[in-house]
Amino acid sequence: MIIIIKNMKKKVLWVLSVLLLIFALTLTIPIVANKNFERLPVFTDWFEDEQPTGNPMRVEETESESKFEHAMELFVIKLQDFYYE
Repeated sequence: MIIIIKNMKKKVLWVLSVLLLIFALTLTIPIVANKNFERLPVFTDWFEDEQPTGNPMRVEETESESKFEHAMELFVIKLQDFYYE
Protein backbone atom coordinates (compact mmCIF):
# COMPACT_ATOMS: atom_id res chain seq x y z
CA MET A 1 0.00 0.00 0.00
CA ILE A 2 1.40 3.37 -1.01
CA ILE A 3 0.36 6.57 0.74
CA ILE A 4 0.65 9.68 -1.39
CA ILE A 5 1.20 12.90 0.51
CA LYS A 6 0.88 16.22 -1.30
CA ASN A 7 3.65 18.79 -0.86
CA MET A 8 5.96 16.22 0.71
CA LYS A 9 9.06 18.35 0.17
CA LYS A 10 7.45 21.37 1.82
CA LYS A 11 6.34 19.37 4.87
CA VAL A 12 9.71 17.69 5.32
CA LEU A 13 11.47 21.07 5.14
CA TRP A 14 9.05 22.49 7.72
CA VAL A 15 9.68 19.61 10.14
CA LEU A 16 13.44 19.88 9.64
CA SER A 17 13.36 23.63 10.24
CA VAL A 18 11.40 23.15 13.47
CA LEU A 19 13.87 20.50 14.64
CA LEU A 20 16.80 22.77 13.73
CA LEU A 21 15.24 25.64 15.68
CA ILE A 22 14.74 23.44 18.75
CA PHE A 23 18.33 22.21 18.49
CA ALA A 24 19.65 25.77 18.19
CA LEU A 25 17.68 26.85 21.26
CA THR A 26 18.98 23.93 23.31
CA LEU A 27 22.52 24.98 22.44
CA THR A 28 22.11 28.70 23.10
CA ILE A 29 20.22 28.57 26.41
CA PRO A 30 23.20 27.22 28.44
CA ILE A 31 25.54 29.76 26.84
CA VAL A 32 23.28 32.68 27.75
CA ALA A 33 22.74 31.29 31.24
CA ASN A 34 26.50 31.06 31.82
CA LYS A 35 27.05 34.64 30.65
CA ASN A 36 24.41 35.93 33.05
CA PHE A 37 25.50 33.72 35.96
CA GLU A 38 27.33 36.45 37.88
CA ARG A 39 24.59 39.04 37.45
CA LEU A 40 22.19 38.93 40.37
CA PRO A 41 18.60 40.06 40.24
CA VAL A 42 17.72 43.35 41.91
CA PHE A 43 15.57 41.76 44.59
CA THR A 44 17.96 39.12 45.88
CA ASP A 45 16.45 39.13 49.35
CA TRP A 46 13.23 37.63 47.98
CA PHE A 47 14.89 34.24 47.93
CA GLU A 48 16.45 34.40 51.39
CA ASP A 49 14.68 32.58 54.18
CA GLU A 50 13.63 34.69 57.12
CA GLN A 51 15.00 33.33 60.37
CA PRO A 52 12.40 33.06 63.14
CA THR A 53 13.05 35.19 66.19
CA GLY A 54 10.72 33.36 68.55
CA ASN A 55 8.57 36.43 69.06
CA PRO A 56 5.26 36.16 67.19
CA MET A 57 4.35 39.78 67.98
CA ARG A 58 7.60 41.38 66.92
CA VAL A 59 7.60 44.87 65.52
CA GLU A 60 10.35 46.39 63.44
CA GLU A 61 12.07 49.15 65.33
CA THR A 62 12.26 52.54 63.68
CA GLU A 63 15.56 54.38 63.77
CA SER A 64 14.57 57.54 65.61
CA GLU A 65 11.25 59.25 65.88
CA SER A 66 11.05 62.99 65.35
CA LYS A 67 8.85 65.28 67.41
CA PHE A 68 6.54 65.74 64.44
CA GLU A 69 6.05 61.99 63.99
CA HIS A 70 5.38 61.59 67.71
CA ALA A 71 2.82 64.41 67.65
CA MET A 72 1.11 62.93 64.58
CA GLU A 73 0.89 59.52 66.26
CA LEU A 74 -0.74 61.04 69.33
CA PHE A 75 -3.15 62.99 67.12
CA VAL A 76 -4.15 59.87 65.18
CA ILE A 77 -4.68 57.88 68.38
CA LYS A 78 -6.83 60.65 69.88
CA LEU A 79 -8.80 60.94 66.63
CA GLN A 80 -9.42 57.19 66.59
CA ASP A 81 -10.55 57.27 70.21
CA PHE A 82 -12.92 60.13 69.37
CA TYR A 83 -14.54 58.24 66.51
CA TYR A 84 -14.81 54.98 68.48
CA GLU A 85 -16.75 56.70 71.30
